[in-house]
Amino acid sequence: MQLAVVRGLCTATVKDQSLAGRRLVLVQGVTPQGKPEGPVEVALDVTSAASGQLVLLARGSAARQAADNRQLAVDLSVVAIVDEVSLAAVPSAVPGTAPARPRTTSAASTPRQSARTGGK
Repeated sequence: MQLAVVRGLCTATVKDQSLAGRRLVLVQGVTPQGKPEGPVEVALDVTSAASGQLVLLARGSAARQAADNRQLAVDLSVVAIVDEVSLAAVPSAVPGTAPARPRTTSAASTPRQSARTGGK
């Protein structure tokens, strides 16, 4: 599932019969902070979301289940209108644990090589 914003509507007068009477919208994925990411895509809207609303998308077979029709010609569905996103702060260190040591990739920093060069 993915957060997205409804960017507009998509009207198709000639379409697969399974899409007859179904609402199509243009959506663009967003980060939890609301920053747009990725392309604008067409999605089936089962929620009647308005343009500019934050929504939740389902892809693949989950998108067809949201529309209650497994034979539907759809790969992306709006399945919820999001009221709020609350992102917890990530602690810099867990109390009672040692800080993580940075990993190095330089061959000169490995203990074996340092021993060969006399620690230089």
